[in-house]
Parts: sequence; C-alpha cells; structure tokens
Amino acid sequence: MAKEDLFRNPPKIFRGIPFWSINDFLNVDEAVKQIGLLDDAGFGGVFFHAREGLATPFLGDDWFKVFEAVVKEAEKRGLTVWIYDEDRWPSGFASGYVPALDSRYRAKSLVMIVDNKCYYGNDTIAMFRCIPDENGLPIKCERIYQSEQDPRYVYLTFVRYVAAIGDKWFSGFSYVDLLDEDVVKKFVEIAYRPYIEKFGNYIGSVIPGAFTDEPNITSSRPRAKPQPFSWVRGPRMLLYSLPWTDKLPEVFEKLNGYSVVDKLPELFFNIGSYRKTRYDFWKTVTLMFVNSFTKQVYEYCDRNGLRFTGHFLAEDDLVSQLVVGAVMPHYEYMHIPGIDHLAYQIWNSLLTVKQVASVANQLGKERVLCEAYGTLGNYPSFEDRKWIGDFLYALGVNLLNHHLVPYSMRGRRKADYGLNFHWSQPWWKYNRLIEDYYTRLSYVLSQGIRVVDVLIIHPMTSVWSVYTPVNDSEARKLNEMFMNLLKNMLKMHIDFELGDEMLLAKYGDVEQNMLKVGRARYKVVLVPPSINISSSTLALLKRFVESRGTLIVLEPKPTHVDGVENSEIQSIYSKAVVVKNLAELSNVLKSYLNEFEIVVESNDSQGNVIVHARRVEDKIMLFVVNVDRNSSYSVAIGVKGCYSVEEWDPFTGDIKAYPHDYRNERTYIEFTLKPVDSKLFAFKPSQSGYAKTEKSIASLHKVDEIKLSGEWIVRRRDKNVLVLDYAKLSIDNSEWSEFQPLPKIVDQLYSYGLGASYKVRFEFYVKSKPKPPLHLVIENPKQFRRVVVNGNQIDVNVDDGKWIDWNFRKYEISKYIVQGLNYIELEGVAGFEIEIEPLYILGDFGVVECSKGCSEIVDEKNKLVFNEEINVVKHGYPFYAGEMEFIKMFRIDRNDFDKAYLEIEKINAALAIIYVNGFEVSKAISSSLQIDITKYVRKGENELRILLVGTLRNVLGPLHREDSQFTSPLTFYIVDNTWRDDYVLKPFGFRNAKIAFYKESEKQ
Repeated sequence: MAKEDLFRNPPKIFRGIPFWSINDFLNVDEAVKQIGLLDDAGFGGVFFHAREGLATPFLGDDWFKVFEAVVKEAEKRGLTVWIYDEDRWPSGFASGYVPALDSRYRAKSLVMIVDNKCYYGNDTIAMFRCIPDENGLPIKCERIYQSEQDPRYVYLTFVRYVAAIGDKWFSGFSYVDLLDEDVVKKFVEIAYRPYIEKFGNYIGSVIPGAFTDEPNITSSRPRAKPQPFSWVRGPRMLLYSLPWTDKLPEVFEKLNGYSVVDKLPELFFNIGSYRKTRYDFWKTVTLMFVNSFTKQVYEYCDRNGLRFTGHFLAEDDLVSQLVVGAVMPHYEYMHIPGIDHLAYQIWNSLLTVKQVASVANQLGKERVLCEAYGTLGNYPSFEDRKWIGDFLYALGVNLLNHHLVPYSMRGRRKADYGLNFHWSQPWWKYNRLIEDYYTRLSYVLSQGIRVVDVLIIHPMTSVWSVYTPVNDSEARKLNEMFMNLLKNMLKMHIDFELGDEMLLAKYGDVEQNMLKVGRARYKVVLVPPSINISSSTLALLKRFVESRGTLIVLEPKPTHVDGVENSEIQSIYSKAVVVKNLAELSNVLKSYLNEFEIVVESNDSQGNVIVHARRVEDKIMLFVVNVDRNSSYSVAIGVKGCYSVEEWDPFTGDIKAYPHDYRNERTYIEFTLKPVDSKLFAFKPSQSGYAKTEKSIASLHKVDEIKLSGEWIVRRRDKNVLVLDYAKLSIDNSEWSEFQPLPKIVDQLYSYGLGASYKVRFEFYVKSKPKPPLHLVIENPKQFRRVVVNGNQIDVNVDDGKWIDWNFRKYEISKYIVQGLNYIELEGVAGFEIEIEPLYILGDFGVVECSKGCSEIVDEKNKLVFNEEINVVKHGYPFYAGEMEFIKMFRIDRNDFDKAYLEIEKINAALAIIYVNGFEVSKAISSSLQIDITKYVRKGENELRILLVGTLRNVLGPLHREDSQFTSPLTFYIVDNTWRDDYVLKPFGFRNAKIAFYKESEKQ
C-alpha cells in the first residue's frame, strides 16, 4: 500500500537507474569514483552498458575486474548494478562472439527476386511462374521446380539469405538469427552465464537483473530502397524480404496444417488467400520469436535469480513493431517490461506506453521501465525532463532509465544520442530535485492496480493480415485510424487499456458483465477500425455480450476471422453498439460515464490533461498532469464513493488536506493545472457519511507592476569558454588548407591513409590579454606528438588537471598568449582511431564568436543593460557552461497590495534559483514563473538575485545545426547541406521579468 512515510522517503529501489555508458579504457578507481557521483546525484543504481567507444575487451578479465569493483562499491551505498546483455545493441550477437561461431548463427531472411527468369540453387527455397497484369504484377502464380525463362511470365525466386560478415556495428560480423532457439541459447551462454558464475553471491540483490536492448528479427536484413537511375540493365530493381529461419517451414506447417513455402507469393502480393497466409505467417513468426528469445531468456533469468527487463525494437506503431512480430506478447515474459522513448516529443509514444502498461497492469507486473531522454542532446531543462517524464508516468511508466551517463566523453563518446547525464553538467548538483520527484511518484504508481473501465482490442492481427513489404499502405491506414482513436480517447479524458489477442486467448475471461484479462476488469470493450480478429477473440466477445457486457464496435468493422472472411462475426454486432466515427463514439461513451469509476471534466479539448488512477487497498490515488507547454486548464475529477482528499507533493514529500465536496454519489475536487504542471491526490474513505471542505475562492486583480529592465549586475560562477572547432590542415608537410570544420579534417586523414603525419592549426584573436590563469583544454592530448602555442611546445605530460571529463586536460598558457593573432598547432600520425576534437580556452574574459579562426577574446562586462530580453550569449558568453547570477535592485513605494509576485515570461536555462533580499524563495524548474514573494519584500529598496543554471549545450554542441527533435552522432559529425558555418547557440537568460502587485477580492 502507499504509506505516507514511504512516500516521503522511498527506498532506493524506486530511484531512477540510468544507462552507464561503459565506453573507453576501464579503470577501477575511476569507475568506483563515478558510482559515488551517481549516488550523490540521486540515482538508485546503474545499467552497466557496454557502448560505442569501449576499448577494454567486452566480457574479458579487465571487464569483470571493474564490474566487480563497481558491485562492491554499490553494495556499500545501497545501489544496484544491472547487467546489460550486449556490447552496444541490438541484443543477441554478444559483441560478435555468436555470429563468429558459424554461418548458421547469423541472421536470415526470405528474399524475393523478381525477374523474367529463375534459377535454382542451394539457397533457393521456392520458385514460381506468375501470370502478370498490365503493370507486370503477378495475379496468379504456380510453383515450379526447375530453372525456367519465358518472356510471357514474371518469375519469383525466393532465396534464403544469410547475413554477410563485414558489418562494423556487429564487431565485423553480422546480427544473428533470434528465431532459432539454439542461437539464443548460445547467446545466453556467452552473455549471461559468466555473471551467474562469477557473481552468484550478488545475484538477486546488488545485481537484481539484466537488460536486453532492441532484440529483433530484421537487423542485417536486405531492405527495399529505390536506387537512383543508372545504366544497369532493367528497372530499378528492388529486393523485398521478410524474416526467416531454417525451422520456420516445419513449425509453420505444424501450427497451421499447410506449407507456407507453397504460399510464398501471397506474403508479398494480394493474390489467393493472402490474408490468411499472412495472418498465419506473422502469428507463427511472433510465437517463434517469443519462445526462442524472450521466453528462453526470461526463464533462464528466473531460474538464476535475475529479473529480466529491457525493451524491443520499434514499439512505436503497428507497422514498425513487425520487426518483433508483435510487441505485447513479449511482455508476458519480462519481469519488468520496458519501452524506449526518444526525442523532443511525447505523442509518438502514446501507443508505446499504453501497450506495455496494459500488459503490466493485466498480468500484475509492478514496474514498467522506460529508457528515457535519448536523442535530446545537451540542452534539456528540468522542465523538459518533467514534460516527458510526466507524460510517461501518467500513461503507466514507473521506472526511469536515463539515457545516458557517459563513463567517458572523449571524442565521439560525448555525441552518443544523449542527453548526457554527466557530473560536469552545471545542473548536476541540483539533480536530486527532479530525481526525488520521480522517486516518490515511482513509489506511489507502483502500488495497487490501475483503475480503467475501457479495453480496446489491439488490431495487430489486422495488420498481420494485410501487411506486405511490397506496399504497406493498407497497414499504414490501419495504424493511422488506431492512433487517432487513442488520441481521441485522451481528448475525451477516458482512460483505456489495450488487449492483445494472443494474451486474450490465454488470460481473457468473462466475469459477470465484465471482461477480465488477468487481474484487470473492464466494463466496456471497444473494437477499433479493423479487418480481422482471432477466433479466440470472437469466442470471448460472444461470451461477453451474452453476459450483457458493453461492446462498442467502431467502423470499419472486422470481416475476417483468423484471416478468413467469416459471417459468424456478424452475430456479435447485433448485440453491440456500432458507431461510424469518432464523434459518434464520443457521444456513446459519454452515455456510460455514470458507470465509470473516475469521471474527468476539463476545458482541455486536446488530451493534454491525463489522469492516472490507481486503487491501492481502500484508497484511490490520482496522478494528474498537463503536458501542454503553453496553456493552463481547469480540471474537475469525480471519484465514485465518499472520500476525504489529500494532496501529496512529490517534490517535497509534504501531505496536506485538499478541498473537496460530495455530490451525486461522487467525491469531487477542482483545480487548475499550469503548463507542464502535475498534481498527486489520495482519496481516503470517509469515516462519517461524507466530508465536505469549504473551498476558499479568492480572486486577485493587479494593481501595479515594476518592469525589471535596464541595468543588471551579471556574475559568472565558472570560467568563461572559447571554443575552437575550425582549423587548417597540413598532411605530410603540405600547404595549409583553408579553415574547415574538424569533422572534414578527420575525414580527409582517414581518406589519406594510415600512418600519415599531419598538423592541425587553430587560430583566435586576443583584443585584451586576460589575467592569468588562462587554460588550454585538449581532449586525449597524448595522442599528439607535439602541441605548440605560438611556437612554444607544451609538455602534455604536465597538466593542471581535468575539465568536464577525465580525458579533457588543462594546460596553463597565459604566458604564451599575445595581443592580436594567436595559434595552436597539434601534430600527430593517423592511426586506427583519429579523434581531433575542438579545443577550449578557459579564463576570465569575454568572447566574440566567429567560426573560421576569427573568434576573439575581449574584456567582459559585469554590468549589462537589457530591455525585455536578457541573453548573455550575445554579450560575451556564447559558449559559457555554468551558473550565472543576475542581480537587480528594485524599489517598492507602496503597501496597498496583498500579494507580490515575481513574474517571468520565459526562462532559458536548466533551472533558476530565486533569491529576494538574501532569502532563497524557490528552485524553479518551470520555463515561465509566477512566484509569490510577498513575505520576502519590504517597502523601499529590495534586491532580486536570479541564479540561472546552464547546460553543456553551447560548449559541447551540436554547434552548427538548427534545432531538431532528434540529436544523434550524425548531428555533430556529418558536414552536409544542413551544416552551418556560423554558430547555432541556445539563449541563456530570461524574458519579461517584473514584480507584480495584486489586491485580493473578498472571499466567497
């Protein structure tokens, strides 16, 4: 149950567990130190995640030596260390050990070759002679058993494709065949068993479980990509393929009673009984993948005391998830089912979360993991993190897996699909603020069972029956209709869960007039726009309507059962409510609201207000969020029954009574949610009839304001930075090139060849020499033979410590710097790994940025004049990464006000800490503020101090691309037509700050 004392101080098991990106040469002391930093920042453990850049051999002696040291340190601190079962991802190839064994372990595909002839060979599965239509597409096919050619026909040759070796991502080999249980058994032997054998005493405690990442049945599969026009004979030939394994024909025939090989053209073209063939094919493939991989790994973990978690590839929509057959059936065999959320967006993950959360609720799995914040880059604020996190938690997540904490940020490692949760982030010391918030939410939202009245049948079998790699438009249309339905359910503020048909066949039942799935009960079942349902689903729905359950069918109605047109399905429609569109569905569902446990009313019409209700013994817990970034909404929620109400604050752990009233046999609360706001309520059964708390309603009207424009005092708390990321190149003593971006320089060195000697020259200007110290920062400096500053060689073995990362070393260069032009040269030899990264100058100065060698160090000003917008990026701090104080004096000459607020329209920072007259008023994570400062101000002179906490974005980049939702390594390193030579910088400051005074009207 949700206990108040545990809410205030939850156990560490409810804290977030980030990916710890193990990505360089490993060192015991460094690893142990980093575990301590993660503990201090409020995390509960780590996933020990081998990742791009790892230089210590994966699963070797040194790997396990460091892992053991980390486990022992974690045990002292009460942290957990989770196994990550792969070197990078997707899971299954064990860093190349598995595909290196033999070709039979490598991934396989069924490839269709279309031509005017066919040849039989060792890898041929079947050949077909087809009569074409006027467009050359097959309309009737006949299997043949020997090579043939005839211009009247189209020939389809189906070939067993085995992935070729040579893929660098898979350690020079390829992905593996996860449809084959023997391949998976070997993977488990290599990637799991050593941990059990070496760390048995820690398994199930300090080492709770293992994470699998994006296993799938399509990696290393040929893709149909249209090629540019060329003079190659014939049309732009496309290769179409589907998942395959050698045992598939045998398993298929055993399950379905006929040969899939005889029906192969129907998997690609709409001929014959294609819907049934495709339905049977994908059901078979899904069952094989679930049994060979997910169930096998789950059972191994279960036997050995590990909890199996992770996520599958491409859970996002109905078509993309075909890479795993169907994702929901896999969750049955995960102790902690999980998902992935990427990018600066939320709505693309609506289906993703609902799928996993539905299975977890139905089958009684307490925790739901989400790998979160990947591809956000270095800029996200605490509000950004809350916006995404609240969306995930409102829909059903309760375990955050942060992407990611880099062990090293050397070279490309700092561009690895972050958000970089790194101790050099200026906000790191404040990280507990938001980690505590989600820890308390994770505790509460892991208790009890979700209160949901509506079950929507998941239409995956319809997608199975129509999908073809030749043309996926019909499947895409189903996906679009389904996504619209889910979003419209949120617009109606009616919670729902999804019923997977394979799981319904195992766990579905009817209890009185409710449909039961595992432990969950539903009053209303909704069939979405579909083509097909399974025969087991049809039988269950028949029982449901016969027991007077409420069935709603949204057109277009299913016409097929198990892929075959079936008139029997019509029998349930006569007892169902059939609706034509979403507007009609809304009206129908509103007529059932009185039957629902939870009723939500709001002026939000876009589904931005989301309610997560849980029954925890005799309490109802409500988590309510507003995921709109700009608008506030009024909300009223009625819960069936008579309750007293408390508001629980996840930021502080405080609990207080909340105003409510009782009417129409429901307990109601009313409140307003600001942008990216959230509230958590506890409804406790009332002991005396009903409890009504009088609500004190006071309106405020503004009487005056002080605009905080003009002069501000600005103070850095950290050293300013000049970034040098354009340079000239000389290879083997050639002439200097023009200034160019560093990624281009690295490309040229790789193209030139191994062993080439090179010099790289950076330039900048100094208008006024700054006071010492002045430091040059170089990443991995010992890779260079010589480092020269204005002709003076620097001893890279003697440094002044690190900056940002242990690979970034500082060198004092103030005595070498001159007024005017300065240069720094790096000399080296091109090896297997060339990492020429930006240089950084640190000190007490201002900066005028210019990309092509003309940036300038200038005097800085500690007093700046601003009008509406304050942005220090434009005033000498373009690359600054740290904290900065903004100080403003203001005078109050009146006392005829009841409330004084600091109001700021927009804050551009990770967070802001507000001080008035020396008192800390708030640690504010919202990007727009209205903070009550009444008790801190006085008549006469007052001091406002705003401490803005920055990010690493403007120093580590990406610095030469416009914003996008998705930040990847390519964003940093690919110089193409989206690359800009000038700097694309994020603002650091705020806009429209004022002190507003309000009078309070009489209370009603």
